[in-house]
Amino acid sequence: MIVPSATERLNDILLELPKYKSQWQLNVANPYVRAYDLAVENFNRETKAQAERNRLAAELFVFAASILTGSVMMAAFATTSVRVLAGRAMLSMVCNNNLNRTFELMHVAANNKVLMFALGGILDEAKKLANKQVTSAAKSLTGSAPIAASPTALNYMTRLDDFINANHICVHNFIQGVRDDQSINEANKSKLADLARGIPFCNPPAGRRVDEQKLSQKMELLFYMTAVLDSDKLVTYAPATGGTVGGMGRDVEYGRKAIPQMPRAGDYPKEIAPKFVGRPFVPYDPGQRIEYDNIGSGIRDRINTLSMQTGNGRFYPAQNFAEKILIDPTSHVQMVKAEQVINRLTNDARPRQLTDVRMI
Repeated sequence: MIVPSATERLNDILLELPKYKSQWQLNVANPYVRAYDLAVENFNRETKAQAERNRLAAELFVFAASILTGSVMMAAFATTSVRVLAGRAMLSMVCNNNLNRTFELMHVAANNKVLMFALGGILDEAKKLANKQVTSAAKSLTGSAPIAASPTALNYMTRLDDFINANHICVHNFIQGVRDDQSINEANKSKLADLARGIPFCNPPAGRRVDEQKLSQKMELLFYMTAVLDSDKLVTYAPATGGTVGGMGRDVEYGRKAIPQMPRAGDYPKEIAPKFVGRPFVPYDPGQRIEYDNIGSGIRDRINTLSMQTGNGRFYPAQNFAEKILIDPTSHVQMVKAEQVINRLTNDARPRQLTDVRMI
């Protein structure tokens, strides 16, 4: 039996790289973006009907799409695409923690998550055997030109294409560099060829693994969950002069601001009743209460539908026709549920190993 030389084996890998690139695009990136496009379209239709168009911030879409990673490729892409997230500042921490856990579960210790998708588990060993080639290949993953980000599917698709292309070039440069590097002996080249077969880029899914309909439902639900999380406001108030707390007089509102803490945080604001102190003209020290923006009965119905379709149960309590029109049931219960849904969907989507592509 004739054993192929290291050069022949490395050449074989180079010949396969275009196929791997196409498989990532065909089986992951393209269906992922189509699901994203459908989710955005449905969200636009619902929110426009409710005159809530102002909620459509690009950061909201990037957030929801990024945490449903489903593969190391999407997780690595998300770490480069998520910059500013919609709503409260703590939401950024949720997203970043979820993305980092994708890598931590696989015991990956690397600052450059993008390079981890390109070279994966061979990174540490490759550095021992061919660090010059690793460094050289990694340069193709960095770009100095600013990205023109927007929430459109076309923008999202081109950024994903750029990411896959950059990783394709990185892996190609690495394999080619190892092949042509005369300072690496035959045995080490052969070892690197063995290792290269296990890197994530060289292990795309052979068939479609993304359920576009289910993924679009999860993305759309996450759009609404971020809107729910962004709906609570801390209101500072006191009874009108001569009035009583909770009486018929209109309260005096001193201020209204967004709440930065997540709903389950220990320092989430508590409601405080105004305190009567008996001062002339200002007899009360102000209190504070939590109020919620009304996102509309139609959107609440859509949230309930999506929540049940994605296995998260009913989100809002059942209401009759009159109650839907007159009563917004949003409370701290829904705020906590929104946080839980985000974490649950993210955990379900997280890949369990470098080459895993979960049907998200």
